[in-house]
Amino acid sequence: MNDQPDRTFSTDRIQRARATTDAKRQAATWTKWESGMTEPFEIHYDRAVSFCVVEGRGEIRFTDGTQLDIQRDDFVTIHPEIRGVWTVLEPITNLYMWHDTKPMPVKR
Repeated sequence: MNDQPDRTFSTDRIQRARATTDAKRQAATWTKWESGMTEPFEIHYDRAVSFCVVEGRGEIRFTDGTQLDIQRDDFVTIHPEIRGVWTVLEPITNLYMWHDTKPMPVKR
């Protein structure tokens, strides 16, 4: 997959955009998650989460049929009560933050 300049994707429950400089600065203090290439694994987002992809590639196939590819410099927000299957395509590092209240909007 080649880096794409316009990474905008949005549904009522999932948003992805190219991370801005401000978003990267803010995410620098968030929790780090790293994964090598593994078997696909299921995830249930019971609360909103935002993450910034530092490196690597992956995809999430949600049970509602949505498929989201993610790559370096993507900023993603996923709203609560959605399930899916993560597949790590290249070793990946994300910086993430769970939202206990209203999901954080993606800055465009």
